[in-house]
Amino acid sequence: MSDSSQALRQNFQQAGQGHVFDAWDSLAERARRRLVRQLEQVDLAQLAAMRAAITAVAGPVPRKLSPAPAFAMADESFPYLLHDAARAVVPVGDRALRRGEVAVILVAGGQGTRLGFDGPKGCYPILPLSGMTLFEVFARKLLRAGREYGRTPPLYVMVGNHNEQATRAFFEEHRCFGLNPADVKFFAQGELPALDDNGRLVMAGPDALWTAPDGHGGVIAAMHSKGMLADMRARGVRYASYVQVDNLQIPVVDAAFLGLHISEGAEVSLKVVRKTDPAEKVGIYCLDDGVPSIVEYTEFTPADSNLRGQDGRLAFWQGNMAVHVFGLEFLQRLADTSTQLPLHAARKKVNDAEAWKFERFVFDTIPLANRVVCMEVPREEQFLPLKNPDGPFGPEGVRAACQQYWKKALKLARPDLAEPPVIEVDPALCENARELATAIQGRKVDTSGPLRLEPQA
Repeated sequence: MSDSSQALRQNFQQAGQGHVFDAWDSLAERARRRLVRQLEQVDLAQLAAMRAAITAVAGPVPRKLSPAPAFAMADESFPYLLHDAARAVVPVGDRALRRGEVAVILVAGGQGTRLGFDGPKGCYPILPLSGMTLFEVFARKLLRAGREYGRTPPLYVMVGNHNEQATRAFFEEHRCFGLNPADVKFFAQGELPALDDNGRLVMAGPDALWTAPDGHGGVIAAMHSKGMLADMRARGVRYASYVQVDNLQIPVVDAAFLGLHISEGAEVSLKVVRKTDPAEKVGIYCLDDGVPSIVEYTEFTPADSNLRGQDGRLAFWQGNMAVHVFGLEFLQRLADTSTQLPLHAARKKVNDAEAWKFERFVFDTIPLANRVVCMEVPREEQFLPLKNPDGPFGPEGVRAACQQYWKKALKLARPDLAEPPVIEVDPALCENARELATAIQGRKVDTSGPLRLEPQA
């Protein structure tokens, strides 16, 4: 064993993890090198944080929760109106987009396994007529933004080590869906090991630790280590729009949302949808002992979950969508100070046995920000995630909800038309019902059969 390998072994033994070298003597040289490379990436100082995360699951700390301020919608009836203040600052967001100050972070580390799909979730065909995939949907939204603002925001795609190659190949095969390849960057999130019930690192085999992606909260460290933050700075980017690839309806950039973030001097902003069912399993934006935070629904007491305001509606109503705008200076500050977001532990099946798996969540940036802005958006218009094999967030449920929305939008835009049996609106055409009315004004539209609306040449 070389001196460096011997020193590594001693470090793991001192941390109570000497078992990772149990098979060393029986390993071939190549397997030994592979194991050493992996172990060199393990931060043994994180073991204490992992154990603390496990303890937190067993006994959550009582919280002092109170509702947080938000820019609620001005009109909750279709076709909806954002808060007056949000609509007033649209020109501020427009200006940032026209200046090229906005980038898009697309989180796409997931696989389509739960959907019965062999490949990255972003490769899943979701639109009903064209079979357009999630990745193409987001690319075409970006193309529309480029057409509207004269600058197409650069796209930073966070993948996992397990799907990076397939994702890159998919974009190459489709020529980046019309985007400039120089403006599409891929970077892999980090990995975290698992612990068994004795606090020992779980092995995947004699020459490898078991690891899993570190969650969407790993985005900051990954962007920093892979040079993405530096790339943004070099391009003059000041604001990052953060979206997840499974949310079919979400805009990639939103001038009103950006405008609020900028005009309010926020470091982190978030979109929320109104929670009406106390039992809905969604994190809530609120104040935790006065500090803006996302608190998981499991950490609410029944009394808090059912608490009503003077208007008779839920007091804790701000459902987290995992949609943000970040100030680049804020992200850089966290990276420069090596600020680690908290670890969250969960019991999972690992190597056919129960063990503790760990993740970081991007919403844990919120308590670290000096100023946070929260904006409510319409649920059916902007929150349609593809999560499960069936049900409302399965492929058929998502397609049905999308159909329902666009049929209502078409009826609003053209009440003279019959309802088509199937409708698909190209993401490159428009974002919502109000934009659809403008986009098809004066156009000949045939609804006698399946209808696909796309930009005119």
